[in-house]
Amino acid sequence: MFSWQGVLRKDLRVEFRTRYGVSAVIMFLLITVAVILYSTPGEQLKPSILSALIWIALFFGAMTGLSRSFVSEEERGTALLLRLYADGESVFLGKLVYNVLLMLALAISAVLFFEFFFTRDFHVRDWPAFLIQLGLGAIGIAAVSTILSALISRASQKGALLPILALPVLMPLVIATTDATRITLEVANAFTSAQGDLLILVSFDIAMILVSYVLFDVIWRD
Repeated sequence: MFSWQGVLRKDLRVEFRTRYGVSAVIMFLLITVAVILYSTPGEQLKPSILSALIWIALFFGAMTGLSRSFVSEEERGTALLLRLYADGESVFLGKLVYNVLLMLALAISAVLFFEFFFTRDFHVRDWPAFLIQLGLGAIGIAAVSTILSALISRASQKGALLPILALPVLMPLVIATTDATRITLEVANAFTSAQGDLLILVSFDIAMILVSYVLFDVIWRD
């Protein structure tokens, strides 16, 4: 039987061999940043605008890369082997950890791109709070994408379904992360001001991981 570490190693080997997920999200980020640059030449972007742009890029980048989590298994014909040789818990944990790693790589890349291309406007005033809310947001998006990707993996219109289903579920997270990012760009000691948003993010992540864990086996086997 595959353990969750075995599922994770398999996905990492496939990613290193094909580089589909990383390449897709990096190209999406570059295109997004290029569009923003050419549409706002010489304009000063406020922290509220920058925070919204970062999370818009992260959301749609995640929908581009993380949607392949289970869809690729169905397309390659390996989903049946996973059902035979791995229990639902191992598959869920392996896929979740893989998606979290991919989402963290996407988040770090987005920060580097915005730091480089928007040097004049992008100034993080509280890096610890910024990184914490960034990590919590990445984990929440990865958790939602994992369970929804399993849900739509056998649907005919896989690519279009994930953003449609994920947006309503992720709306509380996107609102909280956008506000928390704005605060860390404006306030030097952001923990106090962003405390409410951080609590929302922690609660959201715990709730989504637990609900996904409970429901996954039914979705995966049926």
